[in-house]
Amino acid sequence: MSEVGERMVRKNANTGHSNTGRIWAIVIIVAAAACCVLFSWYASLPAEDGLFNVLILGEDLSYTREGDVVSAPGRMDTILLLSVAKNSRQVSLISIPRDTLVRFPSGSRRRINSSFAEGGVDLARQLVSDLVGLPVHRHVTVDFGGFVDLVDVLGGVEITVDRQMKHVDKAGEYSIDLAPGVHHMDGEMALNFVRYRQDALGDISRTMRQQEFVKALIREAATFRAIFSYPKILRIVDEHSDTDLTIREMVAVGWRLRKLESDMINSATLPGHFKGAYWDPDTEGIEALIRSLQDSAQR
Repeated sequence: MSEVGERMVRKNANTGHSNTGRIWAIVIIVAAAACCVLFSWYASLPAEDGLFNVLILGEDLSYTREGDVVSAPGRMDTILLLSVAKNSRQVSLISIPRDTLVRFPSGSRRRINSSFAEGGVDLARQLVSDLVGLPVHRHVTVDFGGFVDLVDVLGGVEITVDRQMKHVDKAGEYSIDLAPGVHHMDGEMALNFVRYRQDALGDISRTMRQQEFVKALIREAATFRAIFSYPKILRIVDEHSDTDLTIREMVAVGWRLRKLESDMINSATLPGHFKGAYWDPDTEGIEALIRSLQDSAQR
């Protein structure tokens, strides 16, 4: 073959390799773009007013005078509304004191925590939605056993205790004895921490401790080592909780929480004031709080 012919063969070969490289580059770029679009769709949230609202309920147990557990729906020991912004990184956590007075469908005003035993999660969702003026899109209920197991699977949580906490509750079968300072809590200790209400502000102080716990749990769940615990976490959720969240919605919420620092979560207790043993909601304060959440979600 002549020198000119050899040069032409080499040129055609190089051109072929070059075109093949370009084709593969285009395929990879298109595939990556398609994956991004697909994941963006999959991780989207169905939300009015830019907020996706999940009601989180910790179910309390009822006991006989002898301390035996009653096999019937209990009251709500923990009531939290998690609001996740659809188009921003805003996440808010509103604690609703369990002694909050609300208007039941019958017309009577009673503690909100009795709604779960009376009408199940549907009534609880309705009353919370009426109270805050937001739709409740989904719910999650967790019993005490699931709470303890979840914390233990993650290896515990680190929480700062701001005061001496000492109490023995024979009826509820729990005790606590914690000095001020940083504590690495296992599931049982963390449960007693969030149940404690024997101080001047009672349930209001307790809602603040529950918020601190949730932030600590999110911190721990976002660590690299927690990834290996996810299969066990899913089993615990399946055995000890009830939710109407879809897998897609769980992924979407988890995706938004994955890089959040705990101090980036806006937490608040439902505005109100004491009225005897009850927490009387402040309607104007609640409206102002919800407006601020909606305005932030639109930014």
